[in-house]
Amino acid sequence: MIRKELKHAEKIVAHFKQVLDEKEVKQIGNEHFDELSLMIEAAINASVLTAMERTADKIAKLAAEIRKGAER
Repeated sequence: MIRKELKHAEKIVAHFKQVLDEKEVKQIGNEHFDELSLMIEAAINASVLTAMERTADKIAKLAAEIRKGAER
């Protein structure tokens, strides 16, 4: 993937910044917002990976059932 998860995370952080006032944004600082983006990206990636693993497990189970049925 072309880091679309990072772009999505950056959009979330940008929206979060809009909720804060200027003083709060300055106090937090860009370094912490960048870190927040990376944390959100990691959470998205972990969720996607979990979903892909579950799907792969289902496909493997289905393939085994089809093979078992074909061998009868």
